[in-house]
Amino acid sequence: MNKREELVSEKKSCELDVRPYLYNLTSDVISRTTFGSSYEEVRRIFELQTEQSHLLSKTQQSLIPGSRFLPTKTNRRMKEINIQVEALVREMINEKEKAMKMGKAGWDDNLLGMLLKANLKEIEEHGNDEAGISIQEVIKECKLFYFVEQETTANLLV
Repeated sequence: MNKREELVSEKKSCELDVRPYLYNLTSDVISRTTFGSSYEEVRRIFELQTEQSHLLSKTQQSLIPGSRFLPTKTNRRMKEINIQVEALVREMINEKEKAMKMGKAGWDDNLLGMLLKANLKEIEEHGNDEAGISIQEVIKECKLFYFVEQETTANLLV
């Protein structure tokens, strides 16, 4: 709102594209609900997943069956992005687990914390590490939720 007011005060009236502002707003809300972090803290994940989405659209236009398995520049970049996003999410998981072990309050007030808490409870109830979901599955759930919700919400608001 402050940026909008600055633009309007300078020019008295102007046309303003609100999509980037709504995109940032929804990104921040989803960041907080998914990871308990602000958008600034997880901006890189959003940027990478947006790039991944564009690359995926590009590869789906190919008429060659099985081209997604070829080592093209686009496919290699998509693989790199996936590795980077997984590393960033894994880092957040490690931070949550540290907070959980230290007994810090509020570590479980978001999707990632709730997933980890439910997973820990499942493991404790069954007495073995294979009872809960794997960290890889937690990462996939967070990536999916993060990407789908951000795109859907921002587009709906626009």
